[in-house]
Amino acid sequence: MAKVATKTRVTKKQVIEHRTRATKDLSPKWDGHETMTADEFNRHFRLSMDYYRLEFGGKDLKPKVINWMSANGYTKDQIKAFKDTKDNRCSVTVGAIASNLLRGMPAVRADFNEGRSTSLWLGSAIGKIIEEGKHDERDPEEGAVEIKSAVVQPSIQERLREAAFRMTEEIEDALESFSQDPESFDPKTFKLLNLLRGKQAKAAHARIIKDLYTRQHDELVEAGQGKCEQLKEAYSHLSKANMKKITQFYSEILSACDMLMAEAKVNRVPRKTKAKPVEKIIAKLKYLKQDDKLKLVSVNPADIIGSKELWIFNTKTRKLGKYVANEYLELGVKGTSITGYNENMSVQKTLRKPEEQLKEFKAAGKVVLRKFLEDIKAVDIKLNGRINEDTILLKVA
Repeated sequence: MAKVATKTRVTKKQVIEHRTRATKDLSPKWDGHETMTADEFNRHFRLSMDYYRLEFGGKDLKPKVINWMSANGYTKDQIKAFKDTKDNRCSVTVGAIASNLLRGMPAVRADFNEGRSTSLWLGSAIGKIIEEGKHDERDPEEGAVEIKSAVVQPSIQERLREAAFRMTEEIEDALESFSQDPESFDPKTFKLLNLLRGKQAKAAHARIIKDLYTRQHDELVEAGQGKCEQLKEAYSHLSKANMKKITQFYSEILSACDMLMAEAKVNRVPRKTKAKPVEKIIAKLKYLKQDDKLKLVSVNPADIIGSKELWIFNTKTRKLGKYVANEYLELGVKGTSITGYNENMSVQKTLRKPEEQLKEFKAAGKVVLRKFLEDIKAVDIKLNGRINEDTILLKVA
């Protein structure tokens, strides 16, 4: 009997939850800022600014600035003047500050930004945008700003930072749990290296994550040493045991990042060296192509590359020489010189009767050539690798 498919009923509660997730504002909240320490406040501000910078552009955040102006007593004319400026005049920083203030960030805090007002800074930035944008071109019919639309693609660095920022969610949750209940916090329960590996963090991500937490780590270490009175006072609310725990946790973050970067170096595949064309290798080699008097013609210099022996004859000095490659190596060319040869075995001798001796050389086989130089009664002179315009390339083997 065929099985009848049953339809799962979607409840009203599930529909509401789904819609809530779809419209949920994920931007940073400022709930509980009153109980934050100076470092916690500063870190939350920095992460909030990173969030807006990675998620939005200045154009996206311009409506937030307009909302802030409406909530802070700006006139309709002032709001319109700002609204009519070109969208690219509103920076991400201006938009992010306005967004944070709308989400509950206090405009003034004694231990943040030297007690200066964030609202005053934002008001000054808005005034500057209005002043610089008052002559922006407008559409004569609609009175709208003439905007050349362009799709701005995030750079590779921005994408990396965005991905790295997402990888720190569990770390931030752990730090939040420490701030709420430092006594029960245990840094040993967090396997940060495994956590980052599970997030598929690469060396580039690890470098960004490390930068995010290095400053706080260094502050904790310095505070633990007790040399700085300001830091000592800032962390006076923590016991020595809790200071040790949170410092250890930050150290584990940095160690995990260092480990990922070190692994990347070990596992990095060496770049393959592109083979250089033979024609380019021998391009600067100077040699004598032919000698009509001795009836000698040079071999193709390209044949030297990868060979074991090279016979040469200098028509000016009457020296016959043989380059022998080092064991397990081959002869090569670099500029105007021969490379890869054995300095002890590569020698030359002066010929007394070049025409007769070279004629014998050309007629000699492999066996005779083995002792050809030895049979010449002359002093051995070591070759120096250089080839010049008087040198005939006799033979390659």
